[in-house]
Amino acid sequence: MRAYILSYDIAESRRLRAMHKLAKAYGDPIQYSVFSCVLRSADRVRLAARIEALIDRQQDRVVLIDVGPVGDRETWIPPIESFGRQEIRATPNAIIA
Repeated sequence: MRAYILSYDIAESRRLRAMHKLAKAYGDPIQYSVFSCVLRSADRVRLAARIEALIDRQQDRVVLIDVGPVGDRETWIPPIESFGRQEIRATPNAIIA
């Protein structure tokens, strides 16, 4: 298994929701569009294929950064240290008058 940081910038709201759902299926949120993932090789390939099928290559950008090998999920300590508010709050919908 290997650790990855998944980050995305999706231009359209429908794809953004789908990408967020996909990221949650494979990892744990760190920021609004940044996730920490521990993946087997086959899962990494599946994730990449699903990302490719979901995004618009002209408008969206997704980055998957390989952080390195992981012995097991239970004892792995992410190479990320967060300070301040830890929960990720839901963003209210914008109202345009």
